[in-house]
Amino acid sequence: MILTKAQYDEIAQCLVSMPPTRQSLRKLKQRFPSQSQASLLSIFSQEYQKHIKRTHTKHHTSEAIKSYYQRYLNGMAKNGAAPVLLDLVNEVDYAPSLMAQLVLERFLQEHEETPHWRNTTSKGKGESPWSSYKKRKKKKREKNRATGGGSSLN
Repeated sequence: MILTKAQYDEIAQCLVSMPPTRQSLRKLKQRFPSQSQASLLSIFSQEYQKHIKRTHTKHHTSEAIKSYYQRYLNGMAKNGAAPVLLDLVNEVDYAPSLMAQLVLERFLQEHEETPHWRNTTSKGKGESPWSSYKKRKKKKREKNRATGGGSSLN
């Protein structure tokens, strides 16, 4: 079945009120039974990517990162077995993988100058994990630019 612009817009509008979960996909399938699962998944993915791109800069301010990291640490201190990261991403409406990256980068940045991190790399260069991570990330970005691949969010 061919999907019209009006149908796409109706599905996209429906997604605005739903959290990005598998249950949401099931609800979409129930609400739009004439559409294939593949079409709904594609629309779901496109709309979620648009949302993440629109809100990316909001989540990457130094204040936001500091707040997320502190909330993560507080949550882990209260109950280390709780899904702290997932609760946080659901609350602020951000992608779990990107939030995990923010928290990890902040952790490494905070521990960059801590002496026990020095001289512990496998190559013995005396380089902090944060510095090593930044170099690897920079090389990957340069390689992606040279080959025309990669994500604009990196």
